[in-house]
Amino acid sequence: MTILGIDIGGTKTAVLLGERDGSTRGRVAFATNPERNFALFLEDLVVHAKQVIAGANTVDCVSIAAGGPMDEKEGLLLGPPHLPGWTDLPLPNLVSEALGLPAMMMHDARASAWAEYRFGAGHASRAANMAHFTFATGFGMGAVLDGRLLDIPGEIGHWRVSFRGPAMFGKTGSLEGLASGAGMAALAHLTGEFDDDVSVRDLADMARGGDHVAMSILRSGAKQVGTQCARIIDQLGVELITLGTIAVQCGDLILETIRESARNEALPHLFERCRIEPAGLGKKLGDVACLSAALYRMEEGSLKDLGVLVKKCESSTAFTTAVAGAAAMVVDALGAGNKVLTCGNGGSATDAAHLAEELIGRFKGDRVSLPSINLAADGSVLTCIANDYGFDEVFSRQVEGLGKEGDVLVAFTTSGNSENINRVLKRARERGLKTIAVTGKSGGEAKTLCDINVHVESTETERIQEMHTFVLHEICRVAEDRFGG
Repeated sequence: MTILGIDIGGTKTAVLLGERDGSTRGRVAFATNPERNFALFLEDLVVHAKQVIAGANTVDCVSIAAGGPMDEKEGLLLGPPHLPGWTDLPLPNLVSEALGLPAMMMHDARASAWAEYRFGAGHASRAANMAHFTFATGFGMGAVLDGRLLDIPGEIGHWRVSFRGPAMFGKTGSLEGLASGAGMAALAHLTGEFDDDVSVRDLADMARGGDHVAMSILRSGAKQVGTQCARIIDQLGVELITLGTIAVQCGDLILETIRESARNEALPHLFERCRIEPAGLGKKLGDVACLSAALYRMEEGSLKDLGVLVKKCESSTAFTTAVAGAAAMVVDALGAGNKVLTCGNGGSATDAAHLAEELIGRFKGDRVSLPSINLAADGSVLTCIANDYGFDEVFSRQVEGLGKEGDVLVAFTTSGNSENINRVLKRARERGLKTIAVTGKSGGEAKTLCDINVHVESTETERIQEMHTFVLHEICRVAEDRFGG
């Protein structure tokens, strides 16, 4: 899947190509100039997008990250302060019409949180619960709890934390005014010791050169960030907090101040289990984050589909009875001194291997090894039989040599119509083996050729295979209960 990612900032906009694994290429950037009419921005966007798309065979969709406030569900920008005039703007619809591709949008704070969770520090540490502060030109937050991205607008930058400081967006003492890049630059200007166009990067360079006023401004912002880290640690109990651009650029100057401030405010036992780190993606964060609208919806859609199927199977008496019957058939055969043979094609071959290795090895606890053979495991056997007898005989020929009366054959097939599967089910029955077909879709011919058909009622191959994993794990669980563990 190839995604056209668009990262819209108040100063510049980046356009790039990205893949499902978070990798990016073909990046171009141009000045946003939001004070212009939006139509002129859109013209520039289309020119640069077509330049990037020219390097791709196909592009599936457009994924946009932008600052809020916004209504993600309705696809509306509600008037971000850094994008003046972009009020009640149906941005993804306009971009979709201009480029002829489906488009979706996500708040940049949420997008960055998901990018860090899937591909950055959250992925590296396997954190299930984490938060991300944008900590850049603006200040926002996104959070992931139990692997799910929280549906929050990320506008904590507008929280008032003091009655002093620059007035940002009509409010004195907000986090935007005290802890964002724009806010710290405004604080520097108020001292009268810095140029009007001073940036946080400039302040960092001056601080490294020994400028105590610049260092004081950076540390003041860092203390505010640390305090907010403590509040999120106490409220959500997160294991990880990642910080955006300023922490990446100036971590040597401010990171310990942030951590110390958080340590002083948070409950000790919660603070000790939470790490506060610069964004693991570093300078690539914005590029990967702008893919998040597409990547998250894709994963969220898959999870919802799987959740619906799980509930459907759970409420199906036919399914639950078949699973229980298959598990009982396997353990009864094993208890009588017989063995289990498994088979399948492609992804189903891995399911067959999974069941066989769990039985002969172990599932969770220690127990006796249970005799099981995966008929798809030996490449030399498969190619020998396929070469001499044809691929339709690769499993049935092995059952002739290995199968004995009382053994159990478990065949995994998402369609139920693979000829080599149907032949082995017939041959197994002829030789007195008990047979289980774990199927999907319509069940095909396989459902009529077995003693027990465990049928997953779905047309989506990947969802069927995910439920097949549950089936084989349930067989293993029952076997472990029966034989100790």
